[in-house]
Amino acid sequence: MKKLCILILMLFFSLVEAKAAIKISPSTIELNANTTKKDYISTAFNVSGGINETIRFKLYPVFFKYDEKGRFIELKDTGQNDSLMGKIKFYPMEFTCQNGQPQKVRLTITGLKELQNGESRLMLFLEDVNTKEVLLSKLNGNIGGKIILVKTRVGVPIYVDKGNFTKKAQLLTLNANESNGILNCAYKISSNGTSKVRYNGWGYITDNNNNLIKKFKVISSNVPGGIGSYIEKEQKVDLKDCVLNNGKNYNLKFVLTYKDEQDKEKILKRETSFNILNNNKNNI
Repeated sequence: MKKLCILILMLFFSLVEAKAAIKISPSTIELNANTTKKDYISTAFNVSGGINETIRFKLYPVFFKYDEKGRFIELKDTGQNDSLMGKIKFYPMEFTCQNGQPQKVRLTITGLKELQNGESRLMLFLEDVNTKEVLLSKLNGNIGGKIILVKTRVGVPIYVDKGNFTKKAQLLTLNANESNGILNCAYKISSNGTSKVRYNGWGYITDNNNNLIKKFKVISSNVPGGIGSYIEKEQKVDLKDCVLNNGKNYNLKFVLTYKDEQDKEKILKRETSFNILNNNKNNI
């Protein structure tokens, strides 16, 4: 009998949405230092695991940024002006979630007077202290693949705005291409203020008579602030449940919203069109 090959692999998940069994609320912490005269500001979030599941978490902060694709990048702490490293206190530092019961994590950001004007940030990670064995099947579906050791890491981004910060976003481009019943939506969104913007929204697919064919939620993301700052994202939408005609054009519209520095909702809109390819067997 062939021996099983054990591959040690650390799988780190930075987005709360990626872990259905772990719920964090709120999933992003956004604080305004202008709302207090004290040199610190406090808040809390709740963490819970799945039913009949026990997870032991340890917490630790890291400095980070998002690249132009919206991907998390961990950075070495070198005292950057926009870093909250060394200014966060949180409790508990380690805890156990059992049977879906919530655990409250309290945190305080200190030294607000030392912060720069605009945005400062860090990521507070919750890491499972235990690893889990997962058996991967072979490509032919037979048992006897590799065993990997999986450790879960979930990040909660924490932002503090201070001074005369601004939040200004633009939806620069939107393109759509359909292939084999899957619509690939590619868009570019900029953030030219001194603080990041976090957008949400919906996508609408219509025919040339403006009849709604499908509505879908656009996956939320953060766009860092700064001159020339932007991210490029792609989202795939399944059209196999839609009645579409080969060779015809359809319209895609994005309606996104974000909150500006006055906490007022701003709306971003952009439209494009796409063609249904003749090689798509799922269409008429």
